[in-house]
Amino acid sequence: MDYRSESTETLRNKCAACFRQFNRKEHLVEHMKISHHSRHEPMCGICKKHCRSFESLREHLIGPLPKQECKNIFSILGCRFCLTILDNSNSRRAHEGRCQFSGVNAGLLARLANLGIHDKLSIDTGRTRGPQVVALACKMVGGGSDGSLDLCARVCIIDEYENIIFHTYVKPTIPVTNYRYIFNCASSRETSN
Repeated sequence: MDYRSESTETLRNKCAACFRQFNRKEHLVEHMKISHHSRHEPMCGICKKHCRSFESLREHLIGPLPKQECKNIFSILGCRFCLTILDNSNSRRAHEGRCQFSGVNAGLLARLANLGIHDKLSIDTGRTRGPQVVALACKMVGGGSDGSLDLCARVCIIDEYENIIFHTYVKPTIPVTNYRYIFNCASSRETSN
């Protein structure tokens, strides 16, 4: 007789970043090699699932088929602009009134201008704060006849605590001939808009 106390769910190997499950540990290891999960990817503040973009995080929280537990908590405590989870509903209302992403529907330049970054790297949020530090990361794809030209395809700005301030895909100005998917997970779908 087999006296296993473990359920079949605990026997499956789960990716800590995206929660995909695999029957065999080898499949999980292969997934980790090709997925290139990053700590800078948007993450659900409730279940800690990593998403590839803010759009996929928004779908996870409030899309057509959201995760119900996350949707319920997000509807009470979540900012509908930046998708941050706050401590209580009063904090959420105060935050949404001054959220840096509110009212932004335009393109890249308008979104960057709305961040309020000025000289000396201080961020203007309507109150006095010390200087802020930000980091800019760009993921490159290949252009030109042989794919050797570097073209920016993805931009991410993070603060000194590694919180994402801004993240977007960028459509290169010339045709992309090498998406370099192994290094940056960019495909024609992300860079076409």
